[in-house]
Amino acid sequence: MHRPDPPAPRNPSARRVLVHAALLLGTCLAAGPAGAAALGEPLTLTLPAPLPPVRVLTLLVGLHLIGVCFGLGGATMLDFWILRWMRWGSLPDEIARIFLFVSKVVSVGIGLLWLSGLGFLAIYAAESPDKLQNPKLWAKVTVVVVLTLNGLLIHAMVLPGVLRDVSRPMLDGVSGSRTGIFLVSGAVSGVSWYTAFALGLMRELNGTVAFGLLIGLWLVGMVAASLAAYLFWLHLREWSLRRREALRATAGAPQARPPETGRAARAGIPESRIVRLTASNRA
Repeated sequence: MHRPDPPAPRNPSARRVLVHAALLLGTCLAAGPAGAAALGEPLTLTLPAPLPPVRVLTLLVGLHLIGVCFGLGGATMLDFWILRWMRWGSLPDEIARIFLFVSKVVSVGIGLLWLSGLGFLAIYAAESPDKLQNPKLWAKVTVVVVLTLNGLLIHAMVLPGVLRDVSRPMLDGVSGSRTGIFLVSGAVSGVSWYTAFALGLMRELNGTVAFGLLIGLWLVGMVAASLAAYLFWLHLREWSLRRREALRATAGAPQARPPETGRAARAGIPESRIVRLTASNRA
């Protein structure tokens, strides 16, 4: 009788590092400015000699960048596939499985953004409480919250209906409400991912632009993207209908008689001058 393989041994050092990091971040949140003053220096993580200590903020930045790569890269790839589907009317069957896989990668990216973002808030509370007054920081938090809720909506209501059959035209047979949800959620996802990326990249916005202005620009971008997606979908639907009608007309038209290929055709004799010999003519 075959016995199942024993479970792989756990790595105690990796688990210990994660526990220490969680305790460190929890201490920072509880200590706040007083804890930062008591520490007197940036929070670091000790590495084995001869490696120098690494700032916890550096590790969080790396984790944050990985989340951006997963989320922004995956969302952009999904948008290109959606545009191709809308333009050409179908996708290969294996793309549906890849679609679901990439959407899970995007979800992992959002999770990493939340994990590293909460770490940033803890570090700021411990080392630089004044950074928590930055309007850009809370604008980015707002964008990520909307991204998370929008992702849950897409997984719950959009993908199950849209990916039923990728060989047919996109949104064919989908209700009007689900079509609207799909177009708006896609526009919200695209604009929000690049808005979060821009807010994290542009240090010139730190403490110089009001929270309301940043959110207002983001909302205008989402409304414009939603309208553009709707108009583009209407254009492609009309183009698809005209294409189907043209194919039906071509299929229903009488087929042309094939040209003559015998001696008469080679000699250039008109078909009206040709007499066909049958059994009755020969008699």
